[in-house]
Amino acid sequence: HLPAMAAGRPTLRSGCKRLNRRGPTKAGKQLSVKQSSLLLLPGAIAVFSMPFFGIAPSPAFQNSVSVPRPHRLAVRGWVDGGVPQHVCLHPAMVACRAAKRADGAPICDGDTVYIKVQTGRYIGELDGTSRKEWVKARGTKKDADHALTIEKPGGGEVQSGDMIKIVMPLTMTNGTKVHMDIVGSAVRARYYDPRGEWQKMTIVKQEGGTIRDGDKIFIRSVFMNGRDYMDANPLEKIADGEVKCRWPDEGEWQVMTIEK
Repeated sequence: HLPAMAAGRPTLRSGCKRLNRRGPTKAGKQLSVKQSSLLLLPGAIAVFSMPFFGIAPSPAFQNSVSVPRPHRLAVRGWVDGGVPQHVCLHPAMVACRAAKRADGAPICDGDTVYIKVQTGRYIGELDGTSRKEWVKARGTKKDADHALTIEKPGGGEVQSGDMIKIVMPLTMTNGTKVHMDIVGSAVRARYYDPRGEWQKMTIVKQEGGTIRDGDKIFIRSVFMNGRDYMDANPLEKIADGEVKCRWPDEGEWQVMTIEK
């Protein structure tokens, strides 16, 4: 074997087997395709039979599994406890799909939305003595009585900082469109005015960007000072679900959740 060592090639003892770029060899000789297949067949059978017998391979083995490009394959993997699970071998694809699941659908002009205040109740009810116009948040579920419609001038996806208008549930206004409006600290629903100033509001997400289903948001008034945010009193303080607009704070009383 001295000439082989001098040439920089690995040496083999008689009967040893190894894999090189040309396939399995034995004692330095090239094996035929049939011999190669026979050598690899037992290992392949052992690997693919593991899930059927409840055998979980070691993490080192799982990490060593690779698929040459451009094949887009998936293999049966294992999670803690030996439970079979379908695992994709491409981490980038998994990360992309996880991101899509994590981010809610974007809120767009014309969407039906449900806005939940810090008490866990949904906005939708209207109350009052002489006229039912005062906005309340009493809802415990997403239904027709709490289905708001969001409007954005120019259409498209709603972004943090956009000016919006909110149409109250039609079941609460006898089928007539009525905008929510803010004047001072009062939050009411009286008119449908696409060009009105009282009806304008600014929607804010502290992280910025597109407003999405499930996001925490704040709603700021536009009329007059344009600095105060809508808020809801704790139920133990005022149990009727009163919604107001009183302070320039993005605090616990002002935070809301928008859902589709």
